[in-house]
Amino acid sequence: MEEIKRIVCQAEDKIAKWAEEISDYIFNNPELSDEEYKSSAFLVKKLRAIGFEVTYPYLGFDTSFKAQYCTDSEKMGNHGKTVAFLAEYDALFGYGDSHNKIAHACGHNWIAGSTMAAARVLKDISRYYNGKVILFGTQSEEKTGSKVNFAELGAFDNIDAVLQMHLGRVNCVDTTAMAMTDYTFEFYGKAAHAAKEPENGINALDACHLVIAGINAMRQQFGADVKIHEIITNGGQSPSIIPEYASMWIFVRATNKDILERATERVVNIGKGASLMTGAKFKYKRAKNTFYDIKRNETLNNFMKANLAELGITELEKGDKYHCESTDIGNVSYKCPVCYTTLSTAHISDAGIHEQGFIDVAGSDDAKKLMHIAAKAMAMTALDVF
Repeated sequence: MEEIKRIVCQAEDKIAKWAEEISDYIFNNPELSDEEYKSSAFLVKKLRAIGFEVTYPYLGFDTSFKAQYCTDSEKMGNHGKTVAFLAEYDALFGYGDSHNKIAHACGHNWIAGSTMAAARVLKDISRYYNGKVILFGTQSEEKTGSKVNFAELGAFDNIDAVLQMHLGRVNCVDTTAMAMTDYTFEFYGKAAHAAKEPENGINALDACHLVIAGINAMRQQFGADVKIHEIITNGGQSPSIIPEYASMWIFVRATNKDILERATERVVNIGKGASLMTGAKFKYKRAKNTFYDIKRNETLNNFMKANLAELGITELEKGDKYHCESTDIGNVSYKCPVCYTTLSTAHISDAGIHEQGFIDVAGSDDAKKLMHIAAKAMAMTALDVF
């Protein structure tokens, strides 16, 4: 390992407890998307205390922030590269025995700790490079995907590299993500007694069933590049009443954003067809944010692979575009170079992200060991960029 990267590792070792305290605080104070008031305020206070210039709130979002640190040479006008990290800190609902608890079942506490540590390390060793370090606090990853808004509002327009890591089932640098959007479908029919005079009713629930049947009938024509998942969110009030209102929630995913748009047009047409067949009026609403697929940057990925190897992680899986989730970091990758890496928790537990069992993983000592590897690898890769 070259000397400068040894210095990175030593610097991260010195702040290890600081990073763990951050992860623990976020983990023990879980907050839902767009409600991360404690979490964001805590992170901002930590960043200001170590000399970062912070804008909070940021871009009109109450719980987002932008923190930056410039080297002395950068301040004097000798402009270098700009590297950004993305902190996440929202949690999920539906856990515990009664499924009514908020918890970090996705490990965003770990992401906050690792990105904060990487940013601080670079600040602490700033005499060794020239450039600017930015940490974005990107709230609401689980709900609206605020990175989509950040990208649209220009936050990443002058960034040379963006780095983030996530816990997962495998070690992977060549990650993939599917483009995704979601729809709410609503059907308005006419109520009637289901036994006495069903012929006088218009069954809104039947329209939902026809949408599901239509999507299933079209799966072959959608092709392997498209995945669609749907649930009925309101199917009526009583079996003895023809449902006058029914609603659905539909996720549409595709291997890239262009294929996604073609698929969504077909899905909406299926809804229109269900309306025509049943006589129920049809309304639909698309989510404000559309997640894009990830555009890989081979230069950044090669930097990251080499640095992970220096830290003992050499067995890496290839990303599979047909078996992956969706994330708002895909939109960032259409604006600037991105390296999005996962580190495996398979040695800790067989639980996957969003599962009840992953809560124990996200707050574990073993996860903290991975957090330090992540912070070191990201800081080392940032130095490669500088």
